[in-house]
Amino acid sequence: MSSIFEGIDMSDPCAVYPKLEQVLDRLLTGEMVVRARVGEDERQWQQSNIPELRRRIRELQMACARKRGARPARRAITFG
Repeated sequence: MSSIFEGIDMSDPCAVYPKLEQVLDRLLTGEMVVRARVGEDERQWQQSNIPELRRRIRELQMACARKRGARPARRAITFG
C-alpha cells in the first residue's frame, strides 16, 4: 500500500499538516477508515477520531507558522 506520507519529511509541520487535512477530508466525505503508513508504522484514522485529528492539524499549523517566523492566527472569543 502506498502512503500519503510517502516522501514527506515527518519532522516538518509545514509538510505534514496538509496531508492530515487530506485524511480529514476523506473522513468527512464518508470514508469510515483511512489508513496510511507513517515510516515503519501503519496509522489508522476513523470518524470517531475527527476532533483529535482537527486538534493535531491546528497544532501543526501553529508550529509551521512559528517555523516560518509568522505569528500564528488566534481565534477571538465573542459574546453576545
